[in-house]
Amino acid sequence: MKDETIKKNIALFFIFVFGLPLICLFIVKNFSIFQSGMPNFIMYGIQTMTPTLAALIVVATLGGSREMQLFIKKCYFDNIRIGYIAIAVLLPLTILTISKLTSLIFVDGNLFITGITKKKLIIIMWALIAEEIGWRGFLQEKLDKLYGFFTTPLLVGIIWALWHYHLFWLGTMTAPIVLFVSGCIADSFIYYWVTKKSKGNVIPASVLHFTQNLFISLFLINPEYNHGSTIPYLIFVAYSIIMAIGVTMWELKTKKKHGAISW
Repeated sequence: MKDETIKKNIALFFIFVFGLPLICLFIVKNFSIFQSGMPNFIMYGIQTMTPTLAALIVVATLGGSREMQLFIKKCYFDNIRIGYIAIAVLLPLTILTISKLTSLIFVDGNLFITGITKKKLIIIMWALIAEEIGWRGFLQEKLDKLYGFFTTPLLVGIIWALWHYHLFWLGTMTAPIVLFVSGCIADSFIYYWVTKKSKGNVIPASVLHFTQNLFISLFLINPEYNHGSTIPYLIFVAYSIIMAIGVTMWELKTKKKHGAISW
């Protein structure tokens, strides 16, 4: 009965998390007022916030106000771990710095770092609230009760990657799809680790998401900044996979030593 309730929650979440962006796409494609300027910017913000919106809608619909309070409390106010918030800044910064330094060997004539516009910064900062309540706060927690270590971050990573369909459709994503999916899966293991270490608090995952997006832009990792070359992005994904394997092996070693995953 418990598993059926969890599956019902997940199914309803999928309806909203994949359906809401489709509605936004329909509006943008068919109403000219939303194709430029502030209305377009607002609609983009709504699209990118659909993981959080989907989670909140499901919790409110199936659990009511009391469950909503507990959910928000768990995501943001319980188990605040400053150390893991710091790690959430240092990990992506380290990976992206090494990726950039390595890419300079293969890609000529590119700046090491650049500035970003206020609009771009707002979009990047939106990651602090737009997605992680949905992916790590809601979906990861539900799937973890069904599948546990390894399978959960694998599934979340695949679903997370597939959710970006609307951004590829709009042309705002330029990363090669295969590399993007691989990167999402690798990142998902790191997000899983830092969230589990924080006992379900999503602040570290949100900070990690923000920091990664910020330095991907600052370090000019995406193909559009490299004359279409995918090499910097490929290098970044490769290092992300190495980091994900390292985290996973560390936890497996911990499991072997203590008889259980030590979160």
